[in-house]
Amino acid sequence: MAITGAGGRVGELTVGALTGRYRLRLIDLDWPANGDDDAADGGAEKLSCDLRDPDACAAAVESVDILIHLAAQPSPEIGVREAVEDVAMPTANLVAAATTSTVKRVVFASSIHTMGLYDRRRQFPIDPAWPARPCCEYGSAKVLSENLLGLLAERSGISIVCLRLGLTGALPTTPHAASQWLGSNDYARLLHATLVAPVSYGAYFGVSVAAANRWDLSNGRTDLGYVAEELPPVPTQPDAESPSGHCLMV
Repeated sequence: MAITGAGGRVGELTVGALTGRYRLRLIDLDWPANGDDDAADGGAEKLSCDLRDPDACAAAVESVDILIHLAAQPSPEIGVREAVEDVAMPTANLVAAATTSTVKRVVFASSIHTMGLYDRRRQFPIDPAWPARPCCEYGSAKVLSENLLGLLAERSGISIVCLRLGLTGALPTTPHAASQWLGSNDYARLLHATLVAPVSYGAYFGVSVAAANRWDLSNGRTDLGYVAEELPPVPTQPDAESPSGHCLMV
């Protein structure tokens, strides 16, 4: 199993959830030369590569059966160029590499930003089957990535699971953040479910129980067996207004 973006916030949760259960290849842009911690990651293989390079993507997926693709520029405030180059392009290169690889399933870390305009306009509960309506360039690049992966599923038979994750791996400090939050334990349950569920292609919201009134989790319950359980801590700050033109979501 290969995990891209393994050194990031969600990557660390992912490695923690899977260490000891799978043989892992951990991929990130640059692993420190003296930063190996075999105890933390079970002695997993570590690979430094830039997924904007097609040849690097071929090496990333070589001889693996499951690819968990987390790597991307994580900020929703990025512009068009960064969204294309640092979010969509790594996915496009991995899709091309997977076509002729041993990969049988891809789990993609998409985002609730793919449906952010529904959230902004308070059209609740948001159904993951509705047409994508991203709220920002970042969300648009995630939509493009989902579409490329959908083509991969159609043409190759590789199973694709797109997880439209909310705020993951951090505590929500405002009520709005809590309405998008995915707890670490819920994330681990959702992740394990994606690895074994009989899904050809699907997109599912990744949020916890307090967010379920906004983000419809019914297809995740039906297809994956995912049931949200965690409650967020009480927010400590009021919601703040976002500057004009900026993404309103976390």
